[in-house]
Amino acid sequence: MPEAGVEPARPCGQRILNPPRLPVPPLRLLVNFTFFVLIFEGFMRLVVSGGGTGGHFFPALEILRKARDREVETLYVGTERGIEKALEKDIPEKKVFLRTSPVRGVSPLAKIKAFKGILSGVFELLPQMDKDFRTLIMGGYPSVPAGLCTLIKFKKLYIHEQNSVPSATNRSFILFAKRTFITFEYTRKFFKGEFVERVGLPVRSELVKTKITKEGAKEVFGFDPKKPVILFLGGSQGAKFINTLAVDFAKRTGFQVLLLSGKKDYERVVKLAEGLRGFRVFPFRTDMGIVYSCADVAVCRAGASTITELSFFKVPSVFIPYPYAAGDHQFYNAKEIEDLGGAFVIRQEDASPEEVTRLVEKALADRKSMGENIHKFYVPNSADLILDQILQD
Repeated sequence: MPEAGVEPARPCGQRILNPPRLPVPPLRLLVNFTFFVLIFEGFMRLVVSGGGTGGHFFPALEILRKARDREVETLYVGTERGIEKALEKDIPEKKVFLRTSPVRGVSPLAKIKAFKGILSGVFELLPQMDKDFRTLIMGGYPSVPAGLCTLIKFKKLYIHEQNSVPSATNRSFILFAKRTFITFEYTRKFFKGEFVERVGLPVRSELVKTKITKEGAKEVFGFDPKKPVILFLGGSQGAKFINTLAVDFAKRTGFQVLLLSGKKDYERVVKLAEGLRGFRVFPFRTDMGIVYSCADVAVCRAGASTITELSFFKVPSVFIPYPYAAGDHQFYNAKEIEDLGGAFVIRQEDASPEEVTRLVEKALADRKSMGENIHKFYVPNSADLILDQILQD
């Protein structure tokens, strides 16, 4: 008989099937907590990269805000020459602005400079991506250094493609992506497989929270609330063709028109529209929720963010795709909405004031049905869907 409190000897090599438990519960709790900290300390840094234009930046910003709400540490990577630099104060937590520039559609000398910018961006970024992290790139040239740094450090890479036809950046990284998020169903032609998921495009929370009636929104701009308002916009950069068309349309029809011209063309448009009644022009607005709420019909380019925001606010549209967009992606963006019955699509060369007037009047006559149809495109809680997948993988 062994002595009390002494464990009997076991033959050599016998397994301990039931290892003894720690005798003091607080000590076991401390060990478990230490183990948890060792595994998860510094893991949940999310790197988000995308900018240059509002279409890339604003969805990225919304994802960063949602990550902050979940207490996830974030790092945003953008470019010094993009819209994100001007809105730096809106970006939560840490941010880096690199001296990157476009590679496509520029001279050979500018291409060399762009590649040098990407390379220097990688070296600048690598020391700042020192913790365990996961990266979400939103496409466009500002995303390239973050994508390369992620591959160099063998971390998980995620892609969000805003447009129907993928950008060259996202196509370059697709083979290395853990998961790809898409906005348009058309994009499945390019990204195939079970790890491709349509999650839509995040809409800024300040737009989603907009609470104003259409009549109230019209009064904000001094319009007659009982008459229709036609919204013209060319995206965050403006569009000279859309601006000129807006003035010609207003002169021809007498409709109330709200135009966001972009900063570069603002002065020209003001002179062009001098004396026009019921015509309001602004270079840029931050209260876009009120702008969309004011509109009965929109005439605009077909960027992914513009389409998604119009779909949220149920604004039937006449899309004039930018004719020089890479891969003609704006045309295919717009066609998906036209197929839903929420818009009309017209090529720029065919977009005479007469033809645009005809389509606007057609949309006004069927605005309720078209508004519901364009709303079918909208995916609620897009940013949360993206974060759920990244944080759970």
